[in-house]
Amino acid sequence: MDTRLIQTAVLGNPESDEPVICPEDPEELVAFRLEHAGNSWWCGINLPGGCGRRLITRLYTDKICHFAHVPDPHGTSGSRLPCNRRLRGKEDADHLFIRADIARWLRQQNIEADLSLSTPIGSAVTARLDNGRLLVVHLDTDCPPAWDDEEVWEYILGPGCRISQDVLTQRGHVYRIRMEGRSDRGRRFSVAGIERSGEHTQWFDLANLKVTADGINTVDEAHSPQRAQAPTPDIEQPAADQRSIVAVTRSNATMTAPRQLRPRIARRLDSTIYEESPARVKAAMLSLEDVIAHEGVVGDELAALKAAYERGQRWLEKRARLRRIVIEQFQERVDSRRDPGGLARQAWDLVGEEDATDEDRAKVEAIQQQMHQVLRERREVAARREAEADQAAREAMQRAAEKQRLAREQESAQRELEERRARLRLLVPFVRGGLKRAAGNGEMRTWQELQHKTGARGLKGLSYEDRVDLLVLVGQKTPADEPLWSVLLIAHGDQEALAMHRAVAAELGRDAAENDLELIAQLTAQRAELHRLHR
Repeated sequence: MDTRLIQTAVLGNPESDEPVICPEDPEELVAFRLEHAGNSWWCGINLPGGCGRRLITRLYTDKICHFAHVPDPHGTSGSRLPCNRRLRGKEDADHLFIRADIARWLRQQNIEADLSLSTPIGSAVTARLDNGRLLVVHLDTDCPPAWDDEEVWEYILGPGCRISQDVLTQRGHVYRIRMEGRSDRGRRFSVAGIERSGEHTQWFDLANLKVTADGINTVDEAHSPQRAQAPTPDIEQPAADQRSIVAVTRSNATMTAPRQLRPRIARRLDSTIYEESPARVKAAMLSLEDVIAHEGVVGDELAALKAAYERGQRWLEKRARLRRIVIEQFQERVDSRRDPGGLARQAWDLVGEEDATDEDRAKVEAIQQQMHQVLRERREVAARREAEADQAAREAMQRAAEKQRLAREQESAQRELEERRARLRLLVPFVRGGLKRAAGNGEMRTWQELQHKTGARGLKGLSYEDRVDLLVLVGQKTPADEPLWSVLLIAHGDQEALAMHRAVAAELGRDAAENDLELIAQLTAQRAELHRLHR
C-alpha cells in the first residue's frame, strides 16, 4: 500500500527534468488530467529520493489530491530503487523549476549555456556559459557555497541558504532566487532578489537581472550591485523636482533638518516601520533624537516628534519580542516533521537584523543544525523502513510464488494419481478373472503368463508400485476367511515377490509372517486352499 503523499512528478520518463505539480483541488485535478491526457507521470530520478517508477493521480474530496505509485511493486519502468520521497512537498521539485527558469532567462539574453544538476540532487544548478564562465545557483541549505572557488564566476543563493555577515560585507551584495508560493497549471515561478548588509532582501522579476561582461546587474539602476553598503535614511531637500541622499549623523542632523522638513522626518520613521527595516528605523530615530536635542523644538511639534520616536521604540521592542518568540517556536519545532509558517526562514531573517545579538544568531544556527540532524536521522529511519518493507514484500511474494508452485505440483500429482488408479481399475476384471481360471485349473501364474492369457495390454510394463496397487484392488472384495488372489502370482518366493505380498497384505489388513521361510510356507498353504475352493 502506497502511503506517500507525493505532490510533484516529472513528465514523460524517469530521466525527465520537466517537473509538474499535482493540483490539490479535485476540479483542478480533473482539468490537469485532461491537459496531460497524452502524458505519463514519473517519480523521476532527478527528484530527491526518486525511484524512477511510474505515478498516477489520486482524486479525493475529503483530503488533498496527490500522486501515487502504480500498484506494480516494480513500476512500469522496472526500477528496483527504494523511494525516499515520503511526505515531501512541492519544494522538492524547485531545483527543476529553477533550472528551467534559468535556462529561459539566459535564452532571452541570447546566451548559450550548458545547464546541469549537481549531486546530491537538489543541491545546486550549474550553468556553463558560452564564454566558459560558470554560474552556480546554490540550493544546499546545509552547506554554504565555496566562495573561494576560483572556477565559479558568480553564485546565486537559493531559498534558505545562509551567508555570513563577513562574506556579505566583503562582497557588498549577493543575488538570491526563490520560488513563488503559488502554482499555475502545475508550475512554480522564480523571482530574483538582492541582499545587502543591514537590509531586507529586495525581490523582483528574474527578467530584471542581466548578465554583462562585468557580472550580473539589474536593469533598474536603483538595484545596482555597485551600492555595496546600505544607505541611511535620506532627508528630502526643498527643491520640488530633485532629491539628494545625505547620510544622517549627529553632527549634521541639525544642518539637514530645517523646520519645514521636521514633520517629514516623523513620516520617514513611519515609512521605515512599514518597511520592517530595523536599521532604517534606528537611523530615523537617531535623526529625530538629534532634532529634538539640538533645535529647540517645543509645543505640539515636540509632542509629535516624541510620539513618532516612541512609536519607533515600541516597534523595535515588538520586533525584539517577535524575534524571541520565533526562536522559541523554532526550538519547539526541532522534532517536528515540518516547518509550518516557514519558521526557519523567519528566524534567519530576524537574526540577520542589526539589533539581533550574536547569541540569538548562534542559537538559531544551533537549532537549524539540530533540525537538520533530526531530519537526517528520520530520513535514514524512513529509508531503512522502506528497504525493510520492500524486502518483506519481496519475501512475501516469494513465499506466495512458492506456495503456488507447491499447490500446482500437488494438483498435478493428485491428477496423475487419479489417472493411474483409473487405469489400474480397468485391469482389475482381467486379473481377477485370469486368477480364478488358474485356481480352477490348479495352476499358478506369472505376470507374463497372466498378460498372455488375458490379452490385457495394460499389464505389460507395470512398475512395482502399480502391481501392488493393482493386487490391492483385486483383493478388496475377497472374503476375510479366504486367501488373497495374489498368492497365485507369487510363484517363486523371491525377495521382490515376498515384499509385494507383505505390502498387499498390509493394505488389506491381512497377517503376513515376518520370517521369509514361514511366509513361503504360509503362501503355499493358501495356494492349496484356493485350488481346493475353486475346483
